[in-house]
Amino acid sequence: MPLANLMSQIQELPKIDKLRLMQFLATELVKEEDANFFIADREYPVWSPYNCSEAANVLMNLLATKQEEKNGLTSKISL
Repeated sequence: MPLANLMSQIQELPKIDKLRLMQFLATELVKEEDANFFIADREYPVWSPYNCSEAANVLMNLLATKQEEKNGLTSKISL
């Protein structure tokens, strides 16, 4: 069956059947994934918000500036 025909039939489905179809397709995609995607004893970098104090300071200064603007103050508070 051509994809265009299938898509037109999917559009006619009720919402619950569309959700079930999504769940089915997601499960099928997982089954097709390579089981050896991650290799043992290999490091994979993961970003973490810990030790990001500079970014936190920038955000705090931005929030303080916005609060001052809201209150009608012009002086900047340094945190």
